[in-house]
Amino acid sequence: MLTPPYSEDEVVVLAASLALSVATWIHWYLQLRVGPRLRRERAPSRALAIMPLVALGVLWLILKRWSSFDVRDSAAYLFQYMALGAAWLGFALLFLPRFGISARDDAAERGNPAAAVALSGALLGLCLCYAGGNVGDGPGWWVVVFSSGLSTLCLFASWAVLEWAAHPSDAITIDRDVAAGTRHAAFSIAQGLVLARGVAGDWESAPATLRDLASNGWPALVLLAVAILFERALSPTGDAPRRSLVACGLLPGAVLLAAASTWVVAFGVGA
Repeated sequence: MLTPPYSEDEVVVLAASLALSVATWIHWYLQLRVGPRLRRERAPSRALAIMPLVALGVLWLILKRWSSFDVRDSAAYLFQYMALGAAWLGFALLFLPRFGISARDDAAERGNPAAAVALSGALLGLCLCYAGGNVGDGPGWWVVVFSSGLSTLCLFASWAVLEWAAHPSDAITIDRDVAAGTRHAAFSIAQGLVLARGVAGDWESAPATLRDLASNGWPALVLLAVAILFERALSPTGDAPRRSLVACGLLPGAVLLAAASTWVVAFGVGA
């Protein structure tokens, strides 16, 4: 039986979060099951089985360090917002196949390491978007939902534009290009960092949060433009079907991550 400090609406949110978490994560792990004839290609599935735990660990660290004082100092509220985060991630992951990359079809059944890398980055990017809505003081869970919803929708929009402009999913799923998967993962994490910074901070109002996202999150548009240029220049072609992981994956990915990290560090996490 739940006792204070939960209010009635918080009890409902916690119960819904736990139910949605169980349903979506069962669905996620069922997708990663590998048949007997495919067991030699289990590495991508294993990586994607571990990444949710990594993401939740990152979320816990952010909540413990930068969330509202009444959350980080309360085991009950830490549990509530971790549960909401788990549900948030699990629900968001249901939409990833719409962007051309499937955990079941590409990572589990085809043993595609490029897809596993890209999906791992997507998971961390989504985690950061949710975590950003928790940074700073606010009056309740609805503030987190509003702020995290903004950053998550922007991340989905950036993926859609990148896919429309450069089709990175083709290089990842058809060419199985690990460099492309690495670039996509870095792009997702970099966008998550910038968008999380855009919605972070003490709550004032919904219009103020929108203004903060515009003034603090605009580098996400720059990262998107750079990512499109990278994809068009570095994706596999008929003349160059195999791309260097270092030159075409790790280095451009490092550029995106360094730019996003520099922005967040320069302007503070929740200032």
